[in-house]
Amino acid sequence: MARPKQNLYGQAMGSKGFLTREKIISATADLLVRRPLREIKVAEIGQSAGVSTSTFYLYFETVSDVALAAINRIEQATPKLMELLEAPWTREKLLENAKRLVNIYFAFWDEHNALLRVRNFVADEGDKRFVDARRRSVEPLHMLLQQKIRELQADLPEGRRLDPPSTASVILALLERTAQTVRLPSAHRATRPRSIETAAFLVAAALSGATSFPA
Repeated sequence: MARPKQNLYGQAMGSKGFLTREKIISATADLLVRRPLREIKVAEIGQSAGVSTSTFYLYFETVSDVALAAINRIEQATPKLMELLEAPWTREKLLENAKRLVNIYFAFWDEHNALLRVRNFVADEGDKRFVDARRRSVEPLHMLLQQKIRELQADLPEGRRLDPPSTASVILALLERTAQTVRLPSAHRATRPRSIETAAFLVAAALSGATSFPA
């Protein structure tokens, strides 16, 4: 996201103002690791950031506004993910690459879990700002996944090919949800390594339209 040039009152934002705004965003991100968004108050953010409530309102109108600013600092299409998806994939190494994709994605989710969870929860409630933030964040990955699907299914009969946009959406939903659930205790003794293996198999199957892979 572009660096804002003005505060909410239209005043030019110099280096000091920008740093103050960043302190407020960082304090909010830290609080979201420990507390639900709805429980966090402006005064609490101000105290954590070392600024007054009136200073907070120079830059943000609500707690959800500053939470959105924190979320928009996250780059979900990380260089590692982009590099992996931009590289050629062969059917011989399909499962291996799919497992790399899952591991990188899960590591990203582990690092940014609190903010991603807030983003998705508020987006699922229908807040368009958070819906748009999620869409912008995953769009580069979505487009590369579509390209991979077309490439890997090019030799299949037309009737067996999966729709690239729909399939890419399902893959991202699978990764997103599984990345969250593997962090939670399992009632069925599911383990993270086995969950990664299963997710990689499903991703590889969806990308290629195959039901089995070379050993």
